[in-house]
Amino acid sequence: MNNGIYFKFRWIVFVAVVACALSLSTQGWAQTTQLKIAVIDTKKVLDSSQAMAQVNQRVLSMRTQFQQEFSQKEQQLIAQNQELFKQKTILSSEVFAQKKADLDKQAAIIRSEAKDRKNSLNQIHNTGLGQVKDQLDIIIKSIVEAKSYDVILAKNTIVYSANSLDITDEVVQKLNAALPAVSIQ
Repeated sequence: MNNGIYFKFRWIVFVAVVACALSLSTQGWAQTTQLKIAVIDTKKVLDSSQAMAQVNQRVLSMRTQFQQEFSQKEQQLIAQNQELFKQKTILSSEVFAQKKADLDKQAAIIRSEAKDRKNSLNQIHNTGLGQVKDQLDIIIKSIVEAKSYDVILAKNTIVYSANSLDITDEVVQKLNAALPAVSIQ
């Protein structure tokens, strides 16, 4: 039992010594190396992108159109359902059940169409976003190479940074010049 405790103690001491050695070596490296850092507010870039605004407007327009279309279909189904229930007393139970099943099928088809349209809108949005992000990557890489940055940080991942490190406006300007619009179906 004492050997087990002795072994654990030696292991803890060994780990502590290695950690101290690594700490001292990285402190020396950090003092001799000057990192060139920049910060980008990716949310602001996407919000300020002309191409992304176009994508969002297109999706919103299509969503509004789809909602109007499905609202009309829903109103028609509600009216048909109300009419069916008015006729319940004069219809045989088999005929009523068949008509109710037909209405339920129509409702299921409309729900399926709505789900497909929603997926289509998400796909259009994601395609546009992908094109913007691809161009954004190219722009960021060109800025990194031109200005010899070592590290680019997303603004939402840091607590504080000096304004002089922020290259968001430059990125937005280059993105809008390079990609004023996207082509999506």
